Amino acid sequence: MQNLKKAFVVLTLAAATGCSSGGEGRVVGFVVDGQSGQRMNFFQENDGKNNLDDDDASKSQVYAVIGGEFRRAKPCGEGDLTKENSIEADGCYQIEGIPLGEEFPIFAQAPGYERFMGRYTMQTWNNDFEQEGAQEVVNLRMFPTGFAVDYRFLVNLNGRAVPDVKVNCQYRLDQTNTLQTAGSFLPPEATGSTTVSATTDANGVAVIPGAQLVNGASYHCEAVLSGAVDGRVLSGQSDIVAGMSQPEQAMAISAPGATDQSFYAVFSNADDPDALLGASGKLVVTFNRPVEVAPRTADCQVAQLLTADIDTDGNMGRFVTDQPNNNASETVTTEVSADGLTLTVGFKNPETPFDSGDRNTLVRFSGIIVRPLGAVDSINVRYIGALGACTEANVYGSAQPLRSVRSGGQPSTIRLF
Repeated sequence: MQNLKKAFVVLTLAAATGCSSGGEGRVVGFVVDGQSGQRMNFFQENDGKNNLDDDDASKSQVYAVIGGEFRRAKPCGEGDLTKENSIEADGCYQIEGIPLGEEFPIFAQAPGYERFMGRYTMQTWNNDFEQEGAQEVVNLRMFPTGFAVDYRFLVNLNGRAVPDVKVNCQYRLDQTNTLQTAGSFLPPEATGSTTVSATTDANGVAVIPGAQLVNGASYHCEAVLSGAVDGRVLSGQSDIVAGMSQPEQAMAISAPGATDQSFYAVFSNADDPDALLGASGKLVVTFNRPVEVAPRTADCQVAQLLTADIDTDGNMGRFVTDQPNNNASETVTTEVSADGLTLTVGFKNPETPFDSGDRNTLVRFSGIIVRPLGAVDSINVRYIGALGACTEANVYGSAQPLRSVRSGGQPSTIRLF
């Protein structure tokens, strides 16, 4: 325990002082049945003590992909554990030789259980501190196959049940390196749909089937009334951990305040600035509630090409020049999906074709002004890139930049080549 405490102290100091990578460390933790809370043994018994001897032929394994290769977890070392004392090794695993600062996927499998997949990043440690035995605790929670908890959301306005309200539950992966609270459990990744939706019935109840959720994963759920009331979009929100939270959830909807923070982007294809989208690349943004492009703002929309003749062949792309005050955009196209949750921003055919040999060609969008579907006030208005210099932008002078839960401010630039 003293060594573990020392590792945490070193990690905290290193994180606070700005660290450089180097060296290797290990993760240790416990595998737990998410339904019963019991520790799961993946290793063989030794001298009357559980979970001490490796078993490479077992169908129950914890493993990671390190440097492109599969690496199985091993039992935790015996240390001071003896047959006579009461120290137990149940559920304990360790994976050694992980480069510090490296992100890696970690998996767990066992007959009769859903396969677990998560992602973790080893901290970087300051080289001035001892790195031998650098250790981090990562616990894993597995659920029996077929286990699911259905969630019933009772949506109400001032205590009165409200029908025909859309409830969207969106998978939420913390982008920091912190683990889930209450036991330092690694959250599982959602490899399928990240949004599950339902509509309240006459009793104001919307049911989100547990079979459509990833057990152990966090979801942020929002209730949005499809129509506006007095020009305002009513909404409510709740956070759950699938399979762990209480199945009955009450959600009160109300009008946003003067600084509404409940309208934001969930993710976009520009969150990774190094993603290459090609000559016909578009900016695709997914929201937490249905949206619309603010009326009469097309003239605000501008696409700016950022490029240089890198391959020195004399060819370089160019957009046409935007014309002000003509109620149109010469360079930008916008499209909202049928469910209102996805906005696609593209650019019109350039005056001079793009040259794929000009590496690091970027397109920066601005003046993309959006608001929740049905809203008519300025509280809800957001913009991507910049508000824009068109006449209609004056109407939305109090608009705020669109916030993204994944990257802070929503990126407005895409990389083509």
